Amino acid sequence: MIQTYTLTEAKAKLSQLISRVHFGNEKFTITRKGKAVALVTPINEKLDEGEEEGLIRAKGALSGLDEVLDELVKAVYLEREKASDREVDI
Repeated sequence: MIQTYTLTEAKAKLSQLISRVHFGNEKFTITRKGKAVALVTPINEKLDEGEEEGLIRAKGALSGLDEVLDELVKAVYLEREKASDREVDI
């Protein structure tokens, strides 16, 4: 049975999980908001018919990441502007 990890769990244990995939030939699924979005599998395994489509869908699940990062960067700059303990050139 393939183990499942949330995105948060997978990020926290990424190095360990990659080692398990690489050395232990294990597979696992990553979920985001309760839905499976990625299957991590050893690269030397041949993809079964139809799995390519699943990988493309998994890539699409992360498509909004750019907007989230842009908002985060804007928030950081706004907080820097508010800081009174140092001069900031923007």
